[in-house]
Amino acid sequence: MDLPLYEKIADQIELQVRDGIFAPGTKIPSVRKSSKQLHVSVATILQAYSLLEDRGIIKARPQKGYFVQETLLESGTSNEKALAQTDKPIAQLIETFLQQHAGEDITRFSSSVPSTQFLPVRQLQRSVGRLMRLEPEVCVDYSEAQGSEHLRRQIAIRMLDAGYKVQPDDILITLGCQNAIIHSLQALTKPGDFVAVESPTYHGILQALELLELKAIEIPCTHNEGMDVKALKAAAESHTIKTIIVTPNYQNPTGATLSTENRQQLLKLSTEKSISIIEDDVYGELCYSDHRPKALLAENTNADITYCCSFSKSIAPGFRVGWIISPLHQSKIEHFSYVSSIATPTLTQTAIANFLENGAYDRHLRKTTSVYEDNLGKCIKAIKQYFPEQTEVSSPLGGFLLWITLPNSINALALHEDAIQSGIGILPGDVFSLGRQFSHHIRINYALPWSNKIEACLKELGELCVKQQKG
Repeated sequence: MDLPLYEKIADQIELQVRDGIFAPGTKIPSVRKSSKQLHVSVATILQAYSLLEDRGIIKARPQKGYFVQETLLESGTSNEKALAQTDKPIAQLIETFLQQHAGEDITRFSSSVPSTQFLPVRQLQRSVGRLMRLEPEVCVDYSEAQGSEHLRRQIAIRMLDAGYKVQPDDILITLGCQNAIIHSLQALTKPGDFVAVESPTYHGILQALELLELKAIEIPCTHNEGMDVKALKAAAESHTIKTIIVTPNYQNPTGATLSTENRQQLLKLSTEKSISIIEDDVYGELCYSDHRPKALLAENTNADITYCCSFSKSIAPGFRVGWIISPLHQSKIEHFSYVSSIATPTLTQTAIANFLENGAYDRHLRKTTSVYEDNLGKCIKAIKQYFPEQTEVSSPLGGFLLWITLPNSINALALHEDAIQSGIGILPGDVFSLGRQFSHHIRINYALPWSNKIEACLKELGELCVKQQKG
């Protein structure tokens, strides 16, 4: 039997929503506009919209129109939906999660950037406004191929805190740290090469390797000591590893800091086996102590190390300003950067350079890292109070990411499905490994303004874990 016209229209709109054409929280076309577009009566559209409301796809707001629900109602149990997610590629999983977590009503523990309340928004607003008033021509023109000299000088000064002396001409500005890592991989590898990565590791690295047709070798990484260099050495005996990607300071997702012994052994292995290192130090400045840890690049200036970093975790994620220092491969990396983007935005670089120059950045770091450390303590306390007894948590010395190991009976994907229905976004461990070996882990971000709501969300997560344990 043929479906009624209004039901066909409702199915069509629901498909558009689930395909991401209409994102959670966004307004869909008005009744009159849809009526004209689809050449049907207003009454038919009203019937279709009413059906979509019953399905939990949209909701009406008086005098404003119809909006996609922040959290869509879906059929099936959380375990059934988790099972359906298991075979999805990591990139597709991440895209799904980003859509689910985009609504304003979602508490985003899943993000890997701080809440805007911990970013210097007002200072940057004043800086950008001043620049556009006083130097508009400079702001709209291309920067130098390497990036703003003003910014590169400020980065050179900051690198002294990381223990490394560098000239501004030896720094390349990039469109964030992910862009820096991709350019580094392009310069250091070719399709089919083996690349050693931490396991678990940031999902963006796994996606970059897939994009460049590189083969990942996953090396265990513990939250206490970082990458297991003994396991790396064993892998290097059986595979020709071209490069190693490592985050020595406050690794994503575990929050690990590479131990002193592991740093020395890693550098020794790199030299002995002629394996290059890509150092991702994007969280390095977010330390809880008075002195940030040294960059690997500073510990052996003769090693083949390409250093990648950005201001996305501390100043402005949306500005997409990062940098590369690669003593042995700089010219090749600069070529890839120029071909892919010609130049990097001048306005954002200059605004950040001014922020670094006047001393405001150091004050900002002291303030935010103090709050992050305090939030970490509150988070761990809440997890111990509300989560199952066997739950384990990492103990980061910087950054703002917490790695949580749940009892084996708890499926992180199923927990995610339950949590999103409660307006809570978490990131399941499945996205941090190609082998999906972290299905009982989740990562949460604690760079959120602490409140009763945040604690209530952690309590809800804990209760969902207990509920899943009981079946």
